[in-house]
Amino acid sequence: MAVQFPPVRSLQDFITDAQFTAPTFHDRDRMENRMVNNLIYYQTNYLLCAILILILVGVMYPKDLMIGTVSLVSTFILFGVAQSRESRVARIKRRYPFLVPASVLGLAVFIIYALGSMLVFLWGVSMPLAVILLHAATHKRNIKNKFANVTELFKEDVTPMTVILSKICSSGDDDTENRQR
Repeated sequence: MAVQFPPVRSLQDFITDAQFTAPTFHDRDRMENRMVNNLIYYQTNYLLCAILILILVGVMYPKDLMIGTVSLVSTFILFGVAQSRESRVARIKRRYPFLVPASVLGLAVFIIYALGSMLVFLWGVSMPLAVILLHAATHKRNIKNKFANVTELFKEDVTPMTVILSKICSSGDDDTENRQR
């Protein structure tokens, strides 16, 4: 199946006519349901917001953002090469699935820090995530949003957000199964 992007939602629906309420921390299921449905419904808008924020940070601090991005990407590429050529790395990854990505990320952060670009890179990555999660947690769903989410259940379309959420949810399910054993 090909991944398809849903349409861009109107600015009125996304921001101007929207109702925002504080997240319901005491009712975790309700808050998760609101966030997941908003992430799926507004995913194209969220992608455009993330790109816009990343461009703004890139315009303000182009050198630092590029150094941070190149450092992180090259660290993951080097890890991929090491894993394919060295069987010990693959064995360690199988035994400790969270250790290897954490150490690769730690090495990337060290390289970025050593080059003095860590704060700019982290801001360029974390600011879009914070904006997206804040909007998804506080945006009150309207009738159009609820109806669209119900119709999405009957479609077999694969969207980028459904892929991301399925990966996140499946890794969380594995953790809970391992804890129960």
